[in-house]
Amino acid sequence: MRYIFYLLLVSLLAAVSCMEEDLPGYDQAINPIWEYNFNVGLTGGISPVVTSDKVLYSALITPESTSNDRLIALAKEDGDLIWEWQDHFRPTYQTLDRRSLKPVYEGKIAISLGGRNFCIDLSTGQTIWKNLGPEDYTSSSELVNLGSKLYRSFIDTNNGEQREGLLEADFLTGNWREIFSISGGDSIRQGVEVPVFYLEPDGDTIMIFTNTKSDWINRVIIPTLISHNKTKDSTYYDVVLSTPAVGNAVDYFPVIREEKVYLSVNRLFTCVDLYTGERIWQTALNANLLRSNFLVLEDRIYAITEGTDPSLYCMSAESGSVIWKIPVTSGGQSKVQHYRGVLYFAGYYLHAVDATTGDVLAVVTAPSAYSNDSDFFSSRCTVDPETGYIYTVSQSTAYCYPPLR
Repeated sequence: MRYIFYLLLVSLLAAVSCMEEDLPGYDQAINPIWEYNFNVGLTGGISPVVTSDKVLYSALITPESTSNDRLIALAKEDGDLIWEWQDHFRPTYQTLDRRSLKPVYEGKIAISLGGRNFCIDLSTGQTIWKNLGPEDYTSSSELVNLGSKLYRSFIDTNNGEQREGLLEADFLTGNWREIFSISGGDSIRQGVEVPVFYLEPDGDTIMIFTNTKSDWINRVIIPTLISHNKTKDSTYYDVVLSTPAVGNAVDYFPVIREEKVYLSVNRLFTCVDLYTGERIWQTALNANLLRSNFLVLEDRIYAITEGTDPSLYCMSAESGSVIWKIPVTSGGQSKVQHYRGVLYFAGYYLHAVDATTGDVLAVVTAPSAYSNDSDFFSSRCTVDPETGYIYTVSQSTAYCYPPLR
């Protein structure tokens, strides 16, 4: 009798397993470890933020398009809800931008919504501080940190002359102060972006950042790269990155690797010397990298272009030569992620590509799309560098996938 009962139990478990595998959307090259439905019409803006034991997503509070975003903390391993954050200055329409950075320091995360700044405790989901920054200033939605210090850009239109520059604050208090500014008078509007940093051997802190000058008289845009010694408050260089032209701007933040600075400027991928700003090489792309950005990994660069001919490029970090290039399904992709020789990115589908050869290993449809044909993977994807777990999101649902390797 015990043997018969055992056989029946095994048969039942096998049947249940087959039923799960046969569900539409769950028999693909890789299938989710867990998923979490936000129970609203659309998810919010951010790319998943991975911390030691949590992954953070955003979603609308209510289905209305004018709704505020909420920040949602889920357990990395099983997707259980830990907390939700909904603290805002305004009752409607404050959204978290997926492009903006979300610095983390000592168990705290800093976020910005249209220049409104918040610091949140990652353990409890409680607001530590929130502010609009210095009075009469406006700012971008970008925040970066260097250890315990936060940085953001600002615009000051007081006194009849527009200035732009950078602000610094203590991560745990949010008290802002001006550390760099530049003005173009009445004819040129500056476009200072948040910096990346490197430390000189003598301990000085160097800020590398871009400045997009809009020349209103000649109707051109002049993108420049600035190296500024924050410790000594002196500028090392301010170099023009490309020929002044209409719509000529830096796509995203520069990346520093091996005494070089990499950045994309209006269909041109550029590498310059970290210490002099002199151009080392430049490679023409078929479109911009406005949303997808790029990844510098050892001796290779991976970048996804947008537009009518979206492509994944693999370039030499040493020379800029194109090693391989493959088409992708759409131009609205997430930033490229990497784990154990595989590239992952999302945009309508979740893609897995061999980093060495460019071979496509998997193209996965969001399981929620099988029950709702208007659902699909958003251009948001983050890979946990420790476990390789892939965190992504459709229009309605958060997903955690295992790595292919």
